[in-house]
Amino acid sequence: MRPLPPLNALRAFEAAARLGSFSRAAEELGVTHGAISRHIHTLEQFLGTELFRPAGRGRVPTPRAATYLAEVSAALDRLAGATERMREPAATRVLQVNTLATLAMRWLIPRLSSFQIAHPRIEVRLITSTVAVEDLHDPFDVVIRRHPMHRPGFLCRPFLVERNLPVAAPALLEKHPIAAPRDLLKAPLLHTDSKPNAWSEWFHAAGFGTRQIPTGGQRFENYFFTLEAAIRGLGFAVGSLPLIADDLAAGRLLAPLDGPISISEGYHVLYPANRDKGSVMQFVDWLIEQGKGA
Repeated sequence: MRPLPPLNALRAFEAAARLGSFSRAAEELGVTHGAISRHIHTLEQFLGTELFRPAGRGRVPTPRAATYLAEVSAALDRLAGATERMREPAATRVLQVNTLATLAMRWLIPRLSSFQIAHPRIEVRLITSTVAVEDLHDPFDVVIRRHPMHRPGFLCRPFLVERNLPVAAPALLEKHPIAAPRDLLKAPLLHTDSKPNAWSEWFHAAGFGTRQIPTGGQRFENYFFTLEAAIRGLGFAVGSLPLIADDLAAGRLLAPLDGPISISEGYHVLYPANRDKGSVMQFVDWLIEQGKGA
């Protein structure tokens, strides 16, 4: 057991030593002068040493008591602060996460419950946007994009690698069977404005020259729309693992080829470098951990 002195004796000592007067300490604590004297005597007996010495008409702390005062004052402040926090309702910290719509819908939201369970006092608010971070004026705590980001006073870390390969709906593969990469040269391809080089990067990885790569096919502004079109059998899409992992597992999409696989820059997270980042770092660390298992 800790050898702790009585709390009332500590409070009397701290007030008397800080104020330099037993009478003023009695006024502050709402007790009598005699009560302060008794508490001080009790503490002196507990510690086995004198705490005050006469000085004119009053009494002042001894050198050892003055050192003790600093420790006791700090301890009482910490105890008071902890008690006040316990009496207040648990505060919820709102975390503003600016991210891409497809990542939010296909990867982040399905996993977010594990973060909320681990951190129930952090409310994650997702805002979807494709605005470049240097042009972003809305308030945010964290930004997620598909490339490294640079902004003064912020740090950027990769957390999710993109591995890309062709995918299609089962019904479409029955009409357009794919046995080798060259079979895709005449297949209906789906393109995404936000990922304009997806097919060219994959065909280059497959060994095709620029002139051989087909450019025709339906185009969509958002990658989420492209994947939905692929699920509906409208064409072949470049599927990004792990964003299509659930679709592959459920059989909504099939990958007819084992390779090649093209690698993109992947997803990066931007966060403040010099702020009280408790909740921010908890979210960033969780993102990185989730990315390792993807």
